Amino acid sequence: MEKITKTNFPNLFIPGAAKSGTSTLHDLLNQHPEISMSSTKEPFHLVKDNFQFNVDKFNLKYQALFNNLENIKYKGDSSTGYMLFPNFIENSKTHLKFEKKFIFILRNPIDRIYSHYWYIKGLGSESLDFKNAILKDKNIEPTINSMLPEGKFKNYFQYGLYSKWLEKFRSNFDSKDLKIILFEDLKDNPLDTVNECLRFLNLSELSTLNPVESNKTVLLRHSYIYKNVLKITRSKFKLLKPISFLIPTRIKNNISEYIFSKTKSNKKYPKLSAEDRLWIADLYKDDVLLLKKNTTIDFSKWTDFNHYV
Repeated sequence: MEKITKTNFPNLFIPGAAKSGTSTLHDLLNQHPEISMSSTKEPFHLVKDNFQFNVDKFNLKYQALFNNLENIKYKGDSSTGYMLFPNFIENSKTHLKFEKKFIFILRNPIDRIYSHYWYIKGLGSESLDFKNAILKDKNIEPTINSMLPEGKFKNYFQYGLYSKWLEKFRSNFDSKDLKIILFEDLKDNPLDTVNECLRFLNLSELSTLNPVESNKTVLLRHSYIYKNVLKITRSKFKLLKPISFLIPTRIKNNISEYIFSKTKSNKKYPKLSAEDRLWIADLYKDDVLLLKKNTTIDFSKWTDFNHYV
């Protein structure tokens, strides 16, 4: 059999940060005729433990996720864990021997961590109160093995240490291939912000965008039902594994989406208290100061940190 050429792998990554608008940016970039973002938003293929031994297998897995028309210049993967997981940089440098672009979308880390917490809690996967949940794994760096059985990640604090993780990319890739944008800018001016990304990719700009708002943090009614459906579809119940493997992935995804749609509520999660907001700002201030020092981006919209110098 002829050896598979590794042409199906993505050359555009949105590695993070989680709960910062990565899903929305993923869907907006996918509107460009020369970009094909993966049909599964977070495949996590490049950080799988067996990736280096099964490169050709993952090449085929990627093939199924992209539009492979000749005019496509960028195939994109928005697995947010790539920003943190230690083997992503190693695997991408070792096995993807072509030019790659990285777009990081960052959100005020206070708002990001609170949304992350309520996202997990709203899905029924967090029992601790906010402060104790943050402190529980505050100093633990996540890996792909940190994934919960239902496919989600905690490690709330670590996901917001932007400067820490960006430094690893700056040390391993050319600065011309790295682009940072802000969630707040994407929210306020989506077309301008997307076109800024397209200029970075040397692609034609768009005159209009179809509005999207993806992966919003929601509170579910009877969240335990959705949580257990995710576990079943991900083959995490030993007794049900044989049955789960017989069900096509598309059908399992449709089941999960259906249960989600039927259990989501219109309830809003409570506003973060001023006291907790100051507490989180103090935890992140050093990292944000480094971020300001090492980039030329205007972070004035992160008003919690404007008085830190």
